[in-house]
Amino acid sequence: MTSGLRLAVACLGALAACGYSVGTGLSERGIRSVAFQVVGNESYRQRFEVEISRFLARELPVTTDLRLATREDADAVLEVVLTDARERTAVIGVRDPANPQDFRFPRAREGVLLGAVHVRLVGRDGTVHVDRRLLDRTEFRAPLGENLTSARAEMAEDLARKIALALETDL
Repeated sequence: MTSGLRLAVACLGALAACGYSVGTGLSERGIRSVAFQVVGNESYRQRFEVEISRFLARELPVTTDLRLATREDADAVLEVVLTDARERTAVIGVRDPANPQDFRFPRAREGVLLGAVHVRLVGRDGTVHVDRRLLDRTEFRAPLGENLTSARAEMAEDLARKIALALETDL
């Protein structure tokens, strides 16, 4: 046995001894299919849940071993609610020094979009297998052609990926 292999085995043994586990173990609990409900929205950011739903429907079959099924045939139901989505200005632009008479408020040069989702995976028998709050932060920079619309799309994709990874059984 090489020294690298011995080290890897020792690390895995140490992790197991400390109570760490890999993945959520859903397949061991008989969950191989999920029904995906449309993402709910408790934030003030209208229609953002539609973007998250679209990316999540694409991401689940690619990232996880779970297959999508109807509510009647699924082993569990995935419930996702957008609980928060806020925009913040990170860097305010400066007024044009060549035009000191222009008193318009300078536009934001950089902004931040913060979002949070609550994810629950509920088994057919009502058992909650996953209950997590996931956060994301996406920045956008006007000088680079980015804006709130591009930041929303990026955040929706990032949140969908995080949700799928939270369900992953073979991390």
